[in-house]
Amino acid sequence: TQKRRNNAKLYIENINNQDIFVPKEKVSEYNVYHTFVIQTKYRDDLKEYLSQNEIDTAIHYPVPIHKQVAFFSDDYKLPISEFVAKRIISLPMHPYLKEEQQKKIVDLCASSI
Repeated sequence: TQKRRNNAKLYIENINNQDIFVPKEKVSEYNVYHTFVIQTKYRDDLKEYLSQNEIDTAIHYPVPIHKQVAFFSDDYKLPISEFVAKRIISLPMHPYLKEEQQKKIVDLCASSI
């Protein structure tokens, strides 16, 4: 967990792109960062750009829960969930991620959009 938290700290402190929202951990929280999810309106372009540079990303939960087949109902209107689902992308996050790999990801995020 500490290695993941250190990796998250590196992302948080170094991804400086006004078009990318990086999550911030509140003092009262303790995140184990099983994923590191950022948001950008250029999500698909960023995903493609990172892929072209041999960085694997994922889009966890691309469909909001109220739109999932098992739960679908026209009664639910959750516009924020729908908005965020179109913007999220998970960057590489695991305890074996090396600092130089993260710096490459950070640099690519800075130059991508």
